[in-house]
Amino acid sequence: MKKKTLGVLLASVLLPLTAGAWESGDLRLRGRLQTRFEVDLEQESSAFCIRRARFDGRWKPSDRVRLVLEFEGAGLLETRYDESAYTELKDAYGRIDVHEALRVQVGYFKKPFSRLKMMSAFGLFLPVRGMLNRYAVARTGHGGYGGRDVGLMLSGRFNRAARLRYFIGAFSGLGFQDGLEESHKDVVGRLQVRPHKGLRVAVNATHKLYHDLVGKTHTVNLFGADLRYQLGDLTLMLEGAYGDNVDAGPDHLLWGFHGTIAYALSLSDTLVLTPAVMLEVFDPDDRIDDGRAIRIAGALNLDIFEICRVILFAEGTVGDLRAYDRTAVAARVRQVPTRIFVQVNMAF
Repeated sequence: MKKKTLGVLLASVLLPLTAGAWESGDLRLRGRLQTRFEVDLEQESSAFCIRRARFDGRWKPSDRVRLVLEFEGAGLLETRYDESAYTELKDAYGRIDVHEALRVQVGYFKKPFSRLKMMSAFGLFLPVRGMLNRYAVARTGHGGYGGRDVGLMLSGRFNRAARLRYFIGAFSGLGFQDGLEESHKDVVGRLQVRPHKGLRVAVNATHKLYHDLVGKTHTVNLFGADLRYQLGDLTLMLEGAYGDNVDAGPDHLLWGFHGTIAYALSLSDTLVLTPAVMLEVFDPDDRIDDGRAIRIAGALNLDIFEICRVILFAEGTVGDLRAYDRTAVAARVRQVPTRIFVQVNMAF
């Protein structure tokens, strides 16, 4: 078959799907899928898995009102790094746009901390966010500093004031840790400015109150900043955070920093190749000597139309992450994989 004929055939099949969703009036339904073949170089194992399978619906009865419901389910690799399978409610919220300077959002959604965490997993330059996200922002024993929780958030923008955007929210959660009930409450704030086209700079902070397994109340904080600069097809992202390590207990501090650079190369009207590299340094516990690690990760992203992305990814670390674990009453190593995988993202 001639290349031109093959191209026409592919276009006729895929172009109707490029919207990545089904829409009818005020209702939009969308499905997204991540399939991965992974080789773990430390365990000398390999396997296929469904990394993520998401379905979401959005109902927008007016220009000012939006209701969103999103579910995710997957069967993950059975390694020490991930649970074998899960089904999870991702987003369930309503939002009212009173004015561009005031949006009111209530329900279950991400806390506004960390640009990288706020980005969708289906739009990342590198499909793994890294150590700072895993052990501080997304996951802790008490809800994560930037994970999803039930809450109320106010946000908005002021275009005349350096395109200032703000987010301020109050959240609470009730979960289980080691079979025992625990609770936490968070206040999270984020300020972002856009001093000129292509540059976005933000600072964020969160204050968490939680009860430990014996009922004692603690308060902890995490402070962060991030930057995104885009010049043509080149994108640079920097992010760092410093604050309390919830899992280690009182008076244990963590810090981390990572930088990402990516460049989009248009191969044709339908193909875009984007190489990306991330360098990260993370110390989960300032009271443990030689407990930090340096991580480097790289990805090649091939976008086909707007519905498919094929990713070749590799990551590795130098050093072992070590932090005190208050539940084990001892220091332990936090696992970071050394691996290579091929992942395919699809949108329907």
